[in-house]
Amino acid sequence: MSKKKIILIILFILAVLGFSYLLYLFFFKPSLPPEEEIVPPEEEEIPGRLPIAREEWEKLSIKERAERGLPLYEWEEEVEEITPPEEEVKIEVPPPLLPEQVKPEISEVAQGGRTWDMLASNEPTEFATLAGDGMSSLYYNPDQGKFYQVDIYGNKTLLTDDVFYNVENVVWSPTKDKAILEFPDGYKISYNFKTKKQYTLPSHWESFSWNSSGTQIAFKSITKYPETTWLAVARPDGTGFQGIERMGENADKVIVNWSPDYRVVAFSRTGDPRGAFEQEILLIGQYGENWPPLLVDGRGFTPKWSSTGKKLLYSVYSPDSDYKPELYLVSGDPNEPGANKIKLNLNTWVDKCTFSKDDKYVYCAVPREMAYGTALVPEVNTGEEDDFYKIDTSTGEVTFLAEGAFGGFNASHLYVSEDGQYLYFIDKNINRLKYIRIK
Repeated sequence: MSKKKIILIILFILAVLGFSYLLYLFFFKPSLPPEEEIVPPEEEEIPGRLPIAREEWEKLSIKERAERGLPLYEWEEEVEEITPPEEEVKIEVPPPLLPEQVKPEISEVAQGGRTWDMLASNEPTEFATLAGDGMSSLYYNPDQGKFYQVDIYGNKTLLTDDVFYNVENVVWSPTKDKAILEFPDGYKISYNFKTKKQYTLPSHWESFSWNSSGTQIAFKSITKYPETTWLAVARPDGTGFQGIERMGENADKVIVNWSPDYRVVAFSRTGDPRGAFEQEILLIGQYGENWPPLLVDGRGFTPKWSSTGKKLLYSVYSPDSDYKPELYLVSGDPNEPGANKIKLNLNTWVDKCTFSKDDKYVYCAVPREMAYGTALVPEVNTGEEDDFYKIDTSTGEVTFLAEGAFGGFNASHLYVSEDGQYLYFIDKNINRLKYIRIK
């Protein structure tokens, strides 16, 4: 075959192939879908910084960035951190208090409102009384069985190394250097804190009271025979027994309470009857004096002498007081018993009151609430909250003195410092000795 024929055959084959490819392109090749256009979403303001690092963002495709809501083309270097606004909370601001609505501040000195009280002793305290120096206090610690003296700053001194557990009652001498200690089993001793000597007293002696010099004690000598049951006096060591009045069957009606001027030793609720609730109270002297009776307007007579004996405070109850104890103030002169009587209109027990040294004032703890018939059943008023009141003994004017800074007290064993600056008391709610400033 000639070279010319070979070339023609090759050209013919190429022409057939080219023609076949053209036929394929125009008639047989499937059409491709148009390329999808990626439209970036509208960028929203996203508070705060981007949730990924730049290195991770750079590795993402534009589509992936769009799907994750990230910037498509440029990294946002500076994006301020915007804290989303918190839900608005409406705070109601109370209107300003008017002057008469403003609560008084807590006062350091009692002035008729809330008053700071201070601890004189931060330990269990019983039978507290003013010490002989007129400023500090004496008390018994029942947990330790010991007696202490403590000043207003809490500095305490042991009165004696002797220990007395389970003391049930303490009757202090007015001179505060001696005391009678009574125990639950009936055992009684007279103890001298100066000499550290003690004297055993007969167990059938009871209801003790000292004379103002501390040289004698008055008491009831109770026996099983009425004819040998006596109101008597003796020396603190138990010697020198002297009978004053035979009490017979009326021992429970006699109140041993020696007056500071020595004249009256006891009271007796054995006077002539004067109606359902009036009583005649007899005054008993050491030498058989015959004084007029004291007329009282109620039952349950309980007395307290002033510091000098010139005044007498007592409490009684009656239907007029809803059977609650009510206070009266009278002259202490046994020649004119009941003279200058003042009804004080305060419902409290006389045992919750005390006189100032000069007799000018009486200070009382008065329960805020008192149930009907409390004087008949005193146990119903346990745990009461007391406020303090001051009474002018010359006029009978009653003044609200103080309430506690954070509530009331259950006050007992009240006494005033000799300079009249401090009112001491035992707060029975916590069994601690406290005081408030009253000057």
